[in-house]
Amino acid sequence: METKQTEIKQPEANKPQAKKPGKNPLKSTRFKRGGMATLLTVVFIAIVVVLNIVVSALTERFPSMDIDLTAQGLNTLSEQALDVAKSVDQDTTIYLIGSEDAYEKNQIYSSYGLEYSQVANLAKRLAEANSKIKVEYMDPDTNPTFISEYADDNLSTGKVMVKTEARHRVLTVDDMFAMEQDQTTGAVNSYSTVDSALAGALELVNLEEVPIFTIATGHSEMLSSDNMGSFLGMIEDQNFEVQEIDLLTEEIPEGTQVLMLPTPTTDYTAEEVDKLRAFLDDTSHGDPVTLLVSCYPTQGSLPNFAAFLEEWGVKVESGVVYESDTSRMVLANASGIIVNASDEYLSDKTYNRLVTYGSAPLTMVFDGNSSVATYELWTTADSAYVVTESTTQEDVENPNTESQVVASLSSKYVQVDGSSVARSVAVFGSSNVFTDTFMNSTFGDGNYITDLMLYLTNNDGSSVTVSTERVQTNTADVSATRSTIDMLGILFAAVIPVVILAAGLVIFLKRRHL
Repeated sequence: METKQTEIKQPEANKPQAKKPGKNPLKSTRFKRGGMATLLTVVFIAIVVVLNIVVSALTERFPSMDIDLTAQGLNTLSEQALDVAKSVDQDTTIYLIGSEDAYEKNQIYSSYGLEYSQVANLAKRLAEANSKIKVEYMDPDTNPTFISEYADDNLSTGKVMVKTEARHRVLTVDDMFAMEQDQTTGAVNSYSTVDSALAGALELVNLEEVPIFTIATGHSEMLSSDNMGSFLGMIEDQNFEVQEIDLLTEEIPEGTQVLMLPTPTTDYTAEEVDKLRAFLDDTSHGDPVTLLVSCYPTQGSLPNFAAFLEEWGVKVESGVVYESDTSRMVLANASGIIVNASDEYLSDKTYNRLVTYGSAPLTMVFDGNSSVATYELWTTADSAYVVTESTTQEDVENPNTESQVVASLSSKYVQVDGSSVARSVAVFGSSNVFTDTFMNSTFGDGNYITDLMLYLTNNDGSSVTVSTERVQTNTADVSATRSTIDMLGILFAAVIPVVILAAGLVIFLKRRHL
């Protein structure tokens, strides 16, 4: 008998359950969103980095792509400077004396608040305008050999040398920047002339020939490059090459168009006076030439020199010219006098207050003789008078006033290859007008005298094309108190970045739980 086996089914609940596959974290919504955000962030950062590298490379190669954000346009070349750069046809190097960091980070003369990075920026823009121009940094610490090659130029950090094979020109901080104190507020203002200084130097070193301005020394002169640096700078800006000689032992350089006698205090020898005559009578020099003389009130004690000047119709008298009309005085001094310029010369130009200071009176010995004509160049008003050693206090209180001559011009013509060429002697009764006080100021003396030299030497002053206005560098774009400026600094430097960081952190934490 078969026994029927009964299949006993186990309850479903006790049956082993099949293991369900786990959820793939790589396919989760959170990962997808987070991954996409991370990818976009990485891509964005990569784009920014690459873009920064490309832009940096391009701005290094093409500096004009670097946007000038200064309110005064300090890093933008003038049209005149660009024209000069484009006209350069010789290989020209602009040597920036100092390290690149010193220029780029404004470490040069930083205590004076000068934006020296402007020098590098404008030099690079000049080089960009013409492949003939290149810029090199020359650190005196790492390039002593180069510095020693130009020992006479005293190259030091902050100076700039512009050089071609023909010649070179060195610019100092005073050529590129000026600092003046406001007489009203007492504040010191800084001004930039970097644009015109660099362009003027470029133009000078690329000229085929340049007129020479020679300074005669050897007689304990009262004027030198130390106290008339501004004047000599203005002369160089007009593309004259400035040289210096000892008149007794050296010859006047060939090509000299202006020979300056900067207030000698000892008399010239007969041989030196003969050199002066030969310079003015030279018929081999086809260009006009000028003898520029500055004096002081006791110059009459130089007999040889006095006799030479009288040959040109000028006598330097003893005494000092004073002004009795206070409205015509300057610098609160009666010997500082506003003068009138002759209409014979430069009448087509306007000058802001021509001034003489501590001037000797000049007398015209004659109006003209068989060869020389004389002119009163600068004269005072009728309210002027002369004080000498014999003048009494009563004479000062009740002076005999009349117009005084304080600058004169004498001229004649010589025949050179059948043409009449001018020879001139310009005499200024004051040596003070050539000093930095009067040349680098609101007075018009500097512009007048340099224009006169250009006129008398028949030079057109080609640097007029690059004589741009100086720009104040320390002007404030927004008027604000010190506390306001400090508050804005904290706001932009600390508060805003912290707020942005906190907002980003909050967004990140919220997105983690999505």
